[in-house]
Amino acid sequence: MEKDWVVMILEYKKNIKLDYLHTFVRNFNLTHGIWLLFLVYKGFSLFQLGIFETVFHITSLTMEVPTGMIADLLGRKFSRMLGIISYIIYLIIMIVSSNFVVIVIGFIFCALGFVLESGSGEALVYDSLIMTKDEDKFMKVNGMKEVIYQIGSGLGLLLGGYLAMKSFNLSFEITILIYLVALLVIALMKETPIENRKKHDSFKQMLYDHYVKSFNVVFGNKRLLYLIIIGAGVAAPITAIFLYFQNHLFALGYSPFLIGILLALHSLFAAVGGITAYKLEKKFKERKILYFVPLFIVLSFWLIQIDKIIFVPFVILGFFDSVFYVVLGDYINRIIPSETRATALSFSGLSFSIGMIVIFPVIGLLGDMYGLKTGFFILAIVVSLFYLFLLTILSKNHLDIKNNNE
Repeated sequence: MEKDWVVMILEYKKNIKLDYLHTFVRNFNLTHGIWLLFLVYKGFSLFQLGIFETVFHITSLTMEVPTGMIADLLGRKFSRMLGIISYIIYLIIMIVSSNFVVIVIGFIFCALGFVLESGSGEALVYDSLIMTKDEDKFMKVNGMKEVIYQIGSGLGLLLGGYLAMKSFNLSFEITILIYLVALLVIALMKETPIENRKKHDSFKQMLYDHYVKSFNVVFGNKRLLYLIIIGAGVAAPITAIFLYFQNHLFALGYSPFLIGILLALHSLFAAVGGITAYKLEKKFKERKILYFVPLFIVLSFWLIQIDKIIFVPFVILGFFDSVFYVVLGDYINRIIPSETRATALSFSGLSFSIGMIVIFPVIGLLGDMYGLKTGFFILAIVVSLFYLFLLTILSKNHLDIKNNNE
């Protein structure tokens, strides 16, 4: 009996190492930096690209609760495997079709691939740590995953850009093989016991916990509400400029390989930002972080308007985006009650998706009509307005930050 218990503990410890491997393999995605170029190559307009991204985020919004139920009732491991299969279907559709409606369906499967993984992946890791009594190591494990994520993503962007010069299809075909490896890695993991998962009496109760209760928590805490709004207001424009940036560089005469290098450098600086975020917050404290990190983000957006140095602020933006993301996430988690943590955090994701649903197609439409440089100019204005909003609430101390910040 004791031997079986030891074997079980070792299997759960192995889950963490397997999750590290899965994080690298899954994010070694050769299509991440070229899918917009591929769709433009197929003949789609920038506005249609905006529609595809909007479909992605609408699907994410509507399927968040149902996919959570799959993870709760059928298993975290099963949910993650289903997510990989959904993403493979998206990749196949991208290869074989040039039909607008079929590509829309492909982006539905793409979104399912993400939402089936998002919550279940973190839950499987955390539950595995509970089984080995290592919950206190979760932050360390999560930090290591961020570094592995950025390395895998950066290498994928680099190789994907190189292969795109030879064949767009080849990048997508190799990524299918990569995701089959990711599927095998998840299959080797040990599922966590059903007893450790949060259960709901009914679907109606789950909806209440996920939406109604999150509204009460968020709107009942002014500090939390403002932090969520600021986070979404900064993250959505950064995501939009990252996705459209490849098309703008291509129009400026950059090769897909060089574009891949710049995107990889962006990811490298983001990894450095993630590693140093804790040290920066510890040194400069909350008030200075909230004042100056968003300021550098705003400056990066305005410097991107200058074509001759466009790649410099874009790469630097990766660093400050990562620092702001990590630090802001810590501030938000610090003030959320444990019993409502998941619902409040899902509201933060909801806010981001709403921002993307509005911003992404608008920038695509502006890009079609006037060029992406005009769209980037509008994004710089949006980020600047959110920074002014942040300065206003800081000056009125709506975030309840002490002046000495000790």
